[in-house]
Amino acid sequence: MPHTILATDQTETSDDKILSKDWAGKYQLLCTVYAADPVKMQVRVPGGTWIDAKFNGMQIQLTGVGETLDITLVRDYEYQLITENAGAEVVIAKHNIHD
Repeated sequence: MPHTILATDQTETSDDKILSKDWAGKYQLLCTVYAADPVKMQVRVPGGTWIDAKFNGMQIQLTGVGETLDITLVRDYEYQLITENAGAEVVIAKHNIHD
């Protein structure tokens, strides 16, 4: 069952929804509602400073309804989503529920 990690009334993932060590593995993000601003992924070491996550030099982001992103979350990092203005919703689901 998918979990909401960014709700339409938020500009960043709430503290209780941050993807941490319990989320290690392969997942897919799905943008179910989109406003006007890109939804960007950030990463940090626990207790560190959030930095923009990039892949091959490009910011990791969702920019429309129905966009998906396949990701592998590492056990020793934390992940969150941010957006300039509230209005987007993003959910996450595990690729293989048996992993």
